[in-house]
Amino acid sequence: MHGKEENGFVVLKLNDGEDLFGCLKRAIGEFGIKSGIIVSGIGMLRDIEIGYFQDGAYEWKTYEKPHELIAFHGSISTAGEEVIHIHCGLAGPEHQLIGGHLNSAKVCVLNEILIRKFETITFERVLSESSGLKELRIS
Repeated sequence: MHGKEENGFVVLKLNDGEDLFGCLKRAIGEFGIKSGIIVSGIGMLRDIEIGYFQDGAYEWKTYEKPHELIAFHGSISTAGEEVIHIHCGLAGPEHQLIGGHLNSAKVCVLNEILIRKFETITFERVLSESSGLKELRIS
């Protein structure tokens, strides 16, 4: 992973075989990201686990083969528990789209990711009794 920061934006380039979430956690520490928005990401992923939330629980599916990263966005919160919450859209070799809540993935070939870092806005994840999810609290 290689990255640079300018005016509150962090640009990352991830390399083939790297663990996506491992790199994002390294970037959180390296660039002092306390709260942020993952604005975009392009490239390819493999060994992907994505979920769909239904009836109070996630249904997980895995995809080993490489998929093009079509949409990639989320939030980063480190107040209390560190949470990287990402949703993605992926296109497989047959040009069919899949997507959902990203749980894990490895970089295939490369990824280019843009993060907007906040200095005075704080994100925290708090368990909601109504949804059963750790929902974003903004302060």
